[in-house]
Amino acid sequence: MKKHIECFYIYEGKSNTRYAYVAFPHYNTGLSFFKGATIKRNQTRIEITESTTNGLQIEILGKYTYPLLIQLDGLIREISIVFKPMGINRFIQDNYQSIAPNFTQEFTNSVWRHFGEDLFTGEDDLSKLESFLLSQFSENQDLIAIEESLKLLEKGNEQTTIDTIAAKVGLNLKTFQRHFNKHMGCSPIEYRRICRFRNSLTSKLNSSELKNLTDITYEEGYYDQSYFIKEFRKLTNHNPKDFFKATSKVDGDKIVWELK
Repeated sequence: MKKHIECFYIYEGKSNTRYAYVAFPHYNTGLSFFKGATIKRNQTRIEITESTTNGLQIEILGKYTYPLLIQLDGLIREISIVFKPMGINRFIQDNYQSIAPNFTQEFTNSVWRHFGEDLFTGEDDLSKLESFLLSQFSENQDLIAIEESLKLLEKGNEQTTIDTIAAKVGLNLKTFQRHFNKHMGCSPIEYRRICRFRNSLTSKLNSSELKNLTDITYEEGYYDQSYFIKEFRKLTNHNPKDFFKATSKVDGDKIVWELK
């Protein structure tokens, strides 16, 4: 499953405590099981609060190109799966766009809900989760062309047009764009923007060299430094220097948060 899943993580809150962070655009997809929680969604905000009446809730993130504030209040248990690009498509029957058209929403699949009811009972939650995921795994030949296109889009070079990428994976432009949106939940251009942003984080946060913004600008395929700064402001609400001062990373660059 390592090919399709980046990581799992578990959060356990305490009564009368609040934990808040800002999550930034990512090519990965998060799906979370919550126990004892009420979830409220706003345009750029998710509020998850302790509830003594609500049972299981499953939340799935769609693709987004702006920062999200996530706030957790009180005694809440969360078990999350972070899927790699197209990873979730191997474990669900419906296409990704149909189940995650918004930046976040409830996942109402009956099979997953039935499993989730049992997930928080007993111990060894991650072992249960791995067994369930293996039972749901299936390959889909329709994904092969889109998966090939991801390798080209992840390079971040805008000189390679979307038409060219479509042709390289054997699809005409309209078919490629339609299939890409269906399985990825965003357009090829949006996906490339997100990849270039995440690549710049990796370049800055994980490099053994002390890279300046000019180095990153040209390495990651931005036109120039002013364009790089403009894109960073759109995706993070920060200029790059302030962003790197304000953020924390967990498990390499797999999760990058701004704690509030």
